[in-house]
Amino acid sequence: MTMITKLQRPCLRSRQLHTITSQETIKPSSPTPPHLKTHNLSLVDQLVPSINIPLIFFYKYYTPSDTNILKKSLSQTLTSYYPLAGRFVAPNFSAPQIDCNDQGVEFFEASNDSQLSDFILKKDVDETMDQLIPSYQVGGYKNHPFLAEVQLTRFGCGGAAVVVSMSHKVGDGFTMGSFINHWAAVARGGSPKNPTFLSSKCKFKIPEFDLKGGDEAKYAIKRFVFPNSKLNELKKKVNVTVVNPTRVEVLSSLIFSCSVSAATTVSGCLQPSNMFQIVNMRKKLIEQNRPDIAAGNIGTLAAVKIRKCGEMKLNEVIYKLRKQIEEPKEVRDVDEIGGLCLKRLSMLGLNFGCRTEGIEAIVKLEEREMAIFQQDKQILAYSQDNFA
Repeated sequence: MTMITKLQRPCLRSRQLHTITSQETIKPSSPTPPHLKTHNLSLVDQLVPSINIPLIFFYKYYTPSDTNILKKSLSQTLTSYYPLAGRFVAPNFSAPQIDCNDQGVEFFEASNDSQLSDFILKKDVDETMDQLIPSYQVGGYKNHPFLAEVQLTRFGCGGAAVVVSMSHKVGDGFTMGSFINHWAAVARGGSPKNPTFLSSKCKFKIPEFDLKGGDEAKYAIKRFVFPNSKLNELKKKVNVTVVNPTRVEVLSSLIFSCSVSAATTVSGCLQPSNMFQIVNMRKKLIEQNRPDIAAGNIGTLAAVKIRKCGEMKLNEVIYKLRKQIEEPKEVRDVDEIGGLCLKRLSMLGLNFGCRTEGIEAIVKLEEREMAIFQQDKQILAYSQDNFA
């Protein structure tokens, strides 16, 4: 175990209250069989951004004995989710692979003198949340060896945050949710079903995209909480156009419509815009016996375009979104498919510490647009200010 006395993370300011206390590599409890030692990345795996997907779980109460349970059950879970304990291999000309060599994932422990409520009740999303995320970065996967990392942060109030960060190259949000659910079940003494990792036959290498870009605009990031009672009101309002719309459909469409309206106000004219909703394709996989636990990037994008003022109406946006989501009919091979809305994941069994009965949205807009967006009558009507 390596003891670290000072947190060093690029692009972040001073962290006087946050200290990394230990760092340990957790390896699978059993070795990966020889026939599973190589996991080939599909075309979709190569196309997704080289980023980590972080999820933060807050708990009001935490005891020291829970740490050993987390580590032991994580080791057992990595036996089933073996690519996460491997390392990327990126040949010069052929498709990249994961060498499932059981080298393990990083497990950080940290202490934070803040209160749990300082994070839970915070409306502005700023760098303080990054303290909880291990080595979160945007960059080529060749520069970051670990495919998964965990950070356990204990707060002064006795609560804790558990952050799981997974490489998007290994899988989508559904894969991550399945991994965390599996881990939680093992920690409780259960024996969950093992996933099926879909290894590709792709031999081609696709150039990586640079996500950093050169946009110098200043952005604002805000949290908005939409309670179920308000979302149900919104569903009833649009039910005439789209039969039984889901909460995700109405909320995604509301945010998109209001953000386009804000951009139009700032620029003085309609800004052509696209909304992309990631659709899980597992249930449409042919010849896949257990689609619910198929692991990898198994999704496609449903795109909604706004080119005219009349298309900004909420009913119109929801109608277009529903049509795009229902359009894909079948998938024959993992290389033919393009994430998943995390709200769809069945993760309530993890017993989150402070959970709002509704949906929380993190919205990032140019500062002038955000000032208009957060005062939009529809946003004010369906969101709430109280984060408790």
